[in-house]
Amino acid sequence: MCGIFCLIQENDIEQDLLKVFKKFQQNIENRGPDSSNCKVYTWGTHKICFAVSVLWLQGNNLTEQPLEDHSSAFIYNGDIFQGLENNLETGCGDSKLLFKLIKKCIPSDIKEMRKIQGPYAFVFHKRHANQIYFGRDVYGRRSLLVGKSQKNNSLILCSVARRNTEFDFIEVPAIGVFCLDLVTKSIKVFPWSYESRDVENRLKNLELFLNTKIHVEQQVEVINYPLEQENETLALLKSLQYSNSLFEMLLHDKMWLENVKHLGTLLQTAIQRRIETQPKFCKHCIVTKNYCVHATTGVLFSGGVDCAVLSLLCNELVEFRRPIDLINVSFDEANNFQSPDRLTGLETLEELKKCCPNRIWNFVEVNVDKQVLNKERNMHIADLVYPLNTVLDDSLGCALWFASRGISENYTSPCRVLLVGMGADELFGGYTKHRVAFKRNSWQGLKKCLEEDWSNLPYRNLGRDDRVVSDHGRQLRTPYLDENVVQFVRNLMCWEKTFPSEALSQGKGEKILLRTLAYYLGLKNTAFFKKRALQFGSRIANPKENAHEVSPRLIGVTPAK
Repeated sequence: MCGIFCLIQENDIEQDLLKVFKKFQQNIENRGPDSSNCKVYTWGTHKICFAVSVLWLQGNNLTEQPLEDHSSAFIYNGDIFQGLENNLETGCGDSKLLFKLIKKCIPSDIKEMRKIQGPYAFVFHKRHANQIYFGRDVYGRRSLLVGKSQKNNSLILCSVARRNTEFDFIEVPAIGVFCLDLVTKSIKVFPWSYESRDVENRLKNLELFLNTKIHVEQQVEVINYPLEQENETLALLKSLQYSNSLFEMLLHDKMWLENVKHLGTLLQTAIQRRIETQPKFCKHCIVTKNYCVHATTGVLFSGGVDCAVLSLLCNELVEFRRPIDLINVSFDEANNFQSPDRLTGLETLEELKKCCPNRIWNFVEVNVDKQVLNKERNMHIADLVYPLNTVLDDSLGCALWFASRGISENYTSPCRVLLVGMGADELFGGYTKHRVAFKRNSWQGLKKCLEEDWSNLPYRNLGRDDRVVSDHGRQLRTPYLDENVVQFVRNLMCWEKTFPSEALSQGKGEKILLRTLAYYLGLKNTAFFKKRALQFGSRIANPKENAHEVSPRLIGVTPAK
């Protein structure tokens, strides 16, 4: 994981570029504590500043950036888990191999990049063509912002920015690889062809921001997911919806059990790639390379079914000499921090202990009082959330920042990898609006709602969450957004993953496939816990506020009492 920064200016001196970078330097360097570099290149009439901070997670040795040769330069933030030749088998880091692939396939064979699995964002300077290529992976799991100067034609591409500078910023849409021609000032995009999305609509905000038309280089192929046609599984669910032993009965069905087992296998493989792909040292021991038995992996842990399944599957993959950190955040100062998520987390912790009696679980109670919350938000978190600015962005951004900091009264988590359950609700239909959509328009309405949520996922929260969590020099990893997991779940019929029938109380029908997996794995109580959004479960949000309005706390205005 890295913080990447690229500043492009015309007819300027090197010191001016470095002055601009210094405004963003601390936020960039927070993301990568293991190495940082800054270089300024002159190419024609342009000067280009490439700056990178690196969190070493892949390969036997740290790979410093920028990577460069006589024809190109490259900066990259991400994790490639499949699709690069031999990177996991030989101990070679993904940075050099991705640089090699991009040099080969840009611009003539960009489709080769579609074979890559894992989150990433990159900037690539093809020097002799005087072109800058940049983009995010198809799910938008890593942040990439583009900034435009209010004073001149300078542009910035970076992982994280700041408010109140001469630059305005917008998130780069996760629709493909962009190409900026530094001579003609034209921009084109090579879309990811295997995702069904309206590319031109996604480009509108960026075109307005940059005040230029972006040419779509090729047409987008549309994947048609299966139509919702009733089958035996739906009949089974209807027959069992009044049963007091729903999950037990479902597990007696051969087809349902096969899907549960297959989902468990895919998730375990996804988790294995995400926790084994890191050095065997915690944040403290990575400096000295001394023998380390501390936690290197943590889970952002509300006690809900999403994170509980991740935690239990982790148990089989993390060596037993190491604890696993379960990080639970609460802002409920009035009730001695006994928020709903704190109580649920403690309940699920007891169930994990019964399932895994030999595992050491560090339950990290992160308690945040209002004074500390306001101070950190005003000084720092608002910059990480930027350019997003709603009440929801405020609540979730702050909750994730404090949780991923991992500091309790007696313990600070030393892990360098954090697993989170992001994407589970969008895939398995966990939101209340999914239940509403089903009630109003049956399966077609639910299917449409799920598709909209999935297509909006990169634009609503993933970039923000990457900026917030990575600020602590930890890597955010999302097993539910593993390509193989996503492909399997999105090819299921709606009722094969969620069944929000009015006959079933909350905590049963929604995310029914994932809940059955939890039950199958031994989480007999957790499988029935109701979905609770982080902002409400941690007690950071004010339920009287409109989540989609601009937050006065993020734009420096004190809200009215």
